[in-house]
Amino acid sequence: MKSRLKELINKKVIKSSSGGGAGSILVIELENSSYFFIWCAWRIECEDVVIVTSFDTIEPTEFTNSLNGYIGEKVPLLVGNRVLDITLTPQYDLRISFENNYVLHVFCDIGFSREDYNINWELNIPHENISIEINNHFEEQHGQYN
Repeated sequence: MKSRLKELINKKVIKSSSGGGAGSILVIELENSSYFFIWCAWRIECEDVVIVTSFDTIEPTEFTNSLNGYIGEKVPLLVGNRVLDITLTPQYDLRISFENNYVLHVFCDIGFSREDYNINWELNIPHENISIEINNHFEEQHGQYN
């Protein structure tokens, strides 16, 4: 897993979306067509200031311009920024640093008792036909990209 993550360093974000019908699921696609689906809790910061979290609203409000709520308005700020570093903890939490001082924290909070919802996050690498999921038992599951 760590070697796969290192291959993403210096890749530019071409898509970052969440909110609306997707709920708080965060999708980040990189210029090499690899992408993350993040189902668990996450937070985006800039210079130690919290910008948006997975628990912010996904519904339109009078204070946002996005039909996908506050989340949908804020997560696209990662687009155009390159990945500078990725840290993976033994529990599969992620810390992804981007240009312009943006940091994405991913917290694997979908645990053992959640058999109805069993993926924390996944990394898909279509050009290599690889899909890696981090499940609710904090294990890697390798498969083919579908």
